[in-house]
Amino acid sequence: MYSATPAATAVEPDQEDSGMGVLQEADRSVYASRWELVTPYLAEYIGTLVITLTYLYNCDDRTNPYFSSSSTAFMVLGIVCATKHITGANLNPSVSLAMLLAGRQKAAVAAGLIVSQVLGAATAAFVSFRVMYFKELHVGPEPGHNWFQVGLIEILYACMLCFVYLNCAASRKNNPTGDQNGFVGLTYGFCYIAASSAASGICDSVANSAISIGLTIVDTNSGRGSLGTGMAYLAYDLIGAFLGAGAFRVVRPDEFPSMSLSSQDKDSRESAQLAAEFIGTFYILLTQVASKVNTMGHTNDLGKQAWGTGAAATAMVCALRGVSGAHFNPAVTLAVRSSSRSFLEDDANKPKQYASEHTGIFYSLAQVLGGVTAALMTEIITAGGDIDTDAKAAEKYLPVQATTSRQKMLAEFFMTMFLCYVVIATSTLLPVDSPLSKQNNMAGLAYGSCLIAATLAVGNISGALVNPAAVVALNFFGILSDQASLLPYFFYQLAGAIFAAAAFVLTHARLYVNDADDEEMK
Repeated sequence: MYSATPAATAVEPDQEDSGMGVLQEADRSVYASRWELVTPYLAEYIGTLVITLTYLYNCDDRTNPYFSSSSTAFMVLGIVCATKHITGANLNPSVSLAMLLAGRQKAAVAAGLIVSQVLGAATAAFVSFRVMYFKELHVGPEPGHNWFQVGLIEILYACMLCFVYLNCAASRKNNPTGDQNGFVGLTYGFCYIAASSAASGICDSVANSAISIGLTIVDTNSGRGSLGTGMAYLAYDLIGAFLGAGAFRVVRPDEFPSMSLSSQDKDSRESAQLAAEFIGTFYILLTQVASKVNTMGHTNDLGKQAWGTGAAATAMVCALRGVSGAHFNPAVTLAVRSSSRSFLEDDANKPKQYASEHTGIFYSLAQVLGGVTAALMTEIITAGGDIDTDAKAAEKYLPVQATTSRQKMLAEFFMTMFLCYVVIATSTLLPVDSPLSKQNNMAGLAYGSCLIAATLAVGNISGALVNPAAVVALNFFGILSDQASLLPYFFYQLAGAIFAAAAFVLTHARLYVNDADDEEMK
């Protein structure tokens, strides 16, 4: 059991810390046990109602579109934290379907949760239609774009949401018995921010099939829409659920009995790690490039790029740190390898497992491939809009506001160094000993925060790439070709990684003394 879902009617001894266990301990009466069977579905109904209602309120033309996605995301964060101990906080039929496909829920349970979610979304739609006046409720492609692009971006980010949820909430390794992590709500909500930022200028991202149903009801009752619009979003989100469940099985083969033999194989383990690095880098750079490209020709505001990229990084690091270490950046990989802190396990009861000699090279190749794939997807989903990718557009991505090449490269050097130092210090060390938990709940947020800070600080100087894979992706997309050479960016970013490793060694010298002592004892 990974959460207090209604998958079982009896509470096992090791489940007493779950929501249902607490209820049953409080009152052993027949009434309590019967009510306990209803509580998870009621929580799903209420949670989905609140999230859908929040999304619909943000569709009002009087709502500032800049903050509407953040409003929905933080409501999701709050509701997940409030209901996860009761029901697991699926709050989305696509997530419940992904849980079923991943073998984490029984069919009857998933069906019950989906019905509750649909009812919650329908209630929210009727309430919002009665109390609000929608001057215009527009979903679907923006001018210059088409439904294929809408479908592609919706499938990709519905897949991301399901994939992140499965890794954060349904993974045994991410949720040891009696010590579940505390970042499920954070990552779930941040997926909405990433999706909205990437889809800006293309369409309104939904990424939740329950919200799709709510939008359909409101639009149909208002006489301005058709049933097909919402059903299209619903279909895209369900396809994303299938892809997310499949990707989860690829990166965590050791959590499935049918794959137990291959999980013991070193090559299989390394393949899962490379897949994790590819997927994580892909989504971070897809969000970064798409959110910025979509604002070209309109504004130099860095907000969407900063928040979207930081949110995607936070979600992916929390989801995949236990699989590959969650580098997602060749500079980070170089820094981690240079610091010799590249063990992949953070359980003090297990031996440190150092990466093989060639892991850094393969990681970097997977990351660059993820970046190039992200660039290709960005070109597809942004084609036809009011976007330029010529020299003027390049100047808007990498502004020349009284800055020299030297200033740009120094900005990249320092921001890459800070990012790499933070990643080494938060992702490769055991968390501070605590009687309550040994989970590292801050590594993902630390990674994402560095990207947000770097983008806002030097985005108008160097573009805040801080990632050689991003440089390759942007050059492939045609943005860097007329603006700067690849070599200076690579040099300063990789130099920043080396300096970060050196700074870590100097500030954490005791770690290396302890390692030397351990080797002598052997």
